[in-house]
This record gives sequence, C-alpha cells and structure tokens, in this order.
Amino acid sequence: MHNGPNKFFLLATVVLACTVPLASAKTMLQLPNHSNWLIDHSSGPAASEPCQGNAQVQVWLPKDQASPALATLAKWAEHPLAKYVGCLSYRWYASADELRCQAQGQRQHQRCDLALLPGEVTQRQLVFLNLPATQIASTDSWQMVLPVHASVDVLAHEMGHWLGFADEYSMSLGLAQNFCRGRYEHPSLNVVVTDKHNYSATELKQLWQRLPWRTAVDHWQLLGRQDASGAWQLGSTASTDVGLFASATCAAVPGVYSWKPVAEMTAMEYHDVNVWPSIYFDLLENFTGPQK
Repeated sequence: MHNGPNKFFLLATVVLACTVPLASAKTMLQLPNHSNWLIDHSSGPAASEPCQGNAQVQVWLPKDQASPALATLAKWAEHPLAKYVGCLSYRWYASADELRCQAQGQRQHQRCDLALLPGEVTQRQLVFLNLPATQIASTDSWQMVLPVHASVDVLAHEMGHWLGFADEYSMSLGLAQNFCRGRYEHPSLNVVVTDKHNYSATELKQLWQRLPWRTAVDHWQLLGRQDASGAWQLGSTASTDVGLFASATCAAVPGVYSWKPVAEMTAMEYHDVNVWPSIYFDLLENFTGPQK
C-alpha cells in the first residue's frame, strides 16, 4: 500500500475547474451551480484537461453511483476553503473491490490500497465509497475516505485537516496520545496544548509569542486571568474575540490542556454548525495563502 509522504504539507493553489472535451456521441453530466466541470458517465474514467498547475488532490468516484458525491463536489467548489485546496483530478472505479479497502484502528476507519499511476503518487487521494461499513469519514496525511452520500460540511471538516486544522472535539485515546504529547508531523493552526493550567507572567508571555494566532491577540494578558497570588490562570474572558479558549481535543489525556482561538463552536468541533471564524482564514493566509 502506498502511504505517500510522511510530512503533512499545506495546499495553496487556486481552485480551477477541470473539464473534459464534449463529444456528441456521449452523454455528459454537467455539475450544478454553474460549474464547468463535465464528467463523462458513459465511458469510464474521463481524461481531464490539465489544470493550471498540478492537481494536488485526486478524487475516486464509483462509476454507477457517483451522483451524490458529484453534487457534494459541486457545492465544495463554492466553499470558502476550496481555494486553499486547489484543482481536483478524477479517477473512476467500477467496483469497490478494485480499491482493496479495509477497516483499521479503534474506530474501524476505511483505508484503501490504491493502485496509483506514477504521476499520481504525489497527490493526495480522496475516495468516495458506497459500502455499508463506510459510516465514518476519516483522513490521514495522505488519504481521505468518505461515504458517497457525505455532505459538503463533512467534506469541509476533513479538508480542514489537510489544511492544518485539528479536531476540537475530544480525540480518541489513540490519536490523542500522540497529538496531545506533541508527537505529530503536521502543523496545528487552531489548537495548542499546555501541560498545566496556571502560568507565571513570563511563561504566559512566551506562550503568547508562540501562538499561531498571536497577531490577532493584542496583549498577552488577554490569554488569562491573574489570581491573588500573582499567577495567571489560562483562559480568556468571554468578551475576548480571539484569545485562548478551552477545547475538548485532549480531554482523553490526563494532565494535558488544549486551547483554541475562539469561544464559539466551529466546524472543526462539529461539522454541522458550518462555522468557520474569520481568524481561521487569517491563519491560512498567514501560513500559506492561495496561489494567485
């Protein structure tokens, strides 16, 4: 199985519509929302015209059951995160058996042993599956597996991981043991961890300087509240727009505290709320920005 590069990298290319030439003898499906992505449903995999720059993500679609996924992808093209991910290329499969997928890990996530062409080994792989066992969307640094009926909100949450955003809900113990102890190879733009809840003024200043969202916090004192002993208890007040707010990310790991930049629930905690605060886009712009 090809696992791809170990290093988690950010994607920073403009979303460009990939098309295939029209053919009068073939039935073509045009995606909604005025997209000019044209998919050939009659002849299997369609050769798309080159994107302006290499496609960073390749999408695998079931040939005879792709309609729900195509509708989701059409909505994704209009999502504010899409410009940070880039152009998508496509491959079609006739049977899920071709993908050699198996359930793995504590939550039985699907992982597929994809047969990649030489030009595809540097692409991330997004696989839409229509299998009863595929109930949970999952993403690692190289492969994303989604149910074929996954909503655009689920897709956006999982794409958020590829862009550098960590889960803000409580991670499973297996994931949390690594992430919350600092054993991970990808950037975490929206979650930081500490090993205690009370800091000295010097320690709090140092934490402020290390925050990915430091430029949005005017003063280090906004990150906590000073008690009678002079120590600072971590956590911003509710009136602070961007600061330091507890997240549930590391709840499974004793002695570790996790923090996010905003108080409100975001799409990285629960995808259905579809809330992407402006500071999250500022973080993307500061870290990479879309390619012009």
